[in-house]
Order: sequence, then C-alpha cells, then structure tokens
Amino acid sequence: QATENRCVAGSIPALGTIFLMGVLLMSPLFIISPNFNGLVYIRGSDAFSFLQNIITNDLSLLNTQDIIHSCLLTPQGKYLHDFYVRKIDNGYVFACEGGKRKDDLVTRLSTYKLRADVTITATLAMSEDWGEGFHDWDKDRIRKSMPDGSRDAEIGVSTLAEINLDIETVSYTKGCYVGQELVARMHNRNLGKKHLVGVEFFDMPPAHGTEIEGFGVMRSSCENLGLILMNREAESSLKQGDLKTPLFRIL
Repeated sequence: QATENRCVAGSIPALGTIFLMGVLLMSPLFIISPNFNGLVYIRGSDAFSFLQNIITNDLSLLNTQDIIHSCLLTPQGKYLHDFYVRKIDNGYVFACEGGKRKDDLVTRLSTYKLRADVTITATLAMSEDWGEGFHDWDKDRIRKSMPDGSRDAEIGVSTLAEINLDIETVSYTKGCYVGQELVARMHNRNLGKKHLVGVEFFDMPPAHGTEIEGFGVMRSSCENLGLILMNREAESSLKQGDLKTPLFRIL
C-alpha cells in the first residue's frame, strides 16, 4: 500500500548530512524520503552476479561512484520497487521503502536466489525528526517531476517511462535483467504516452488517485505542488498555450 501522499512539515524522520542528487546520505545509511527507511543487505560471493542479472542498473558503476538508483521489475517490465544502492564489504545495501514494502522486496529478491551464494537480510534505519528538511525536499523533487516510490507508482502496473525512471535507474548497455524487454522497447521506440508532470495548483491539490478530466490522474502532493500522471499530448498543448486550465500551471 502507498503511504500518506501529502507531506507534513515538522513531522518527518530523516538521516544524513550530505546531499547527493537531492538525497540525504549518511554512510553507511541513507534515506530518500520518510517511507524509504528500509535497509536491505545482500552479501556473499555471488552478490554481484546475483543482483546484476535482476536489477535495472549496472552495479559496475559503483566502482566509480558512491550510489546508484535502480529498480526491480516484474518479468513483464512493470515497476515493483526502486531503491538506492551502495557497495559495502562483501556485498551491497539497498535503501528502500520500509514496512511491508521492505519485506516484499526481500521476498521477491529471495525468489531469484536459487543456489547463489548470497544472504539477504533487512532492517529499518534509525530515524530522527527532520522537520522542514523533508518538506523542502518533497517540493523540490515534485518540481523535478521525480517519483517517491509507491506514493507515485502503481505497483505491478506502472512502467518506468510513466514515472520518469527510465533514464536514471536503467543501464541500456549492461545486458539482460528482469523485465528488460519492455523497458528497452519503450525507450527505443519512444512509446510512452503519459508520465509524471510537476504542477502548481492555484488551490489545494485534489486527493491522490483523483481523475483530473482531460489531463490525467493525481499522484503525490506537498502543499500546492503535485504530480499528475499526464497524457503527453495534453502536456504539450499546455506548454504551447493551446490548452488552458484554471486548476494549475506546469512547473
């Protein structure tokens, strides 16, 4: 289930002291949003090959950078989880959504384990009051039209193109991974008909899941900013001034 979709200033837990791509980090822990407080550890001699054949991004990138953003998909190429990956001794750690979402990620990874020499464990990051920090971060990522896990994605239904994760979280050169065919086809043929668009409402945003006639479906929001899963034709018409609405403006 998606967590609460509106941010509440002054009540959000967080960790970290360093910003990277808008993400607060603290080695070896890192938290992306209040519902990304799960930590999943994958350790063992086969950790690299095990994950490299499953997740969307290339673990080899961690030889030259500290963190990568990646996803786990269904075999049909639909979104299940996204997470941030760091290299640790004898393996990797994922920062992912907490609670039942964390447990689901562990279960899904374990189904691919077979005889691989890996152990998969999970815990929750310790948290403290972040106050206005998350409030500011949430508005910033909405301005950039970036999703926040299950607040914006429909599990097992959304494509990466729809939630604007088809570039940042995907390697198109590393080789096969679960769900690769759909991701590659949509990317190469530019098949995405809708995606998340950040907007500023002139009043308070409608509730999550509300159909905004002629434009799309409401996703997460913070104050008067929000993401709409919007038809690209409607987005183009709004930007060109051919279509107007009294409800919002595109950021």
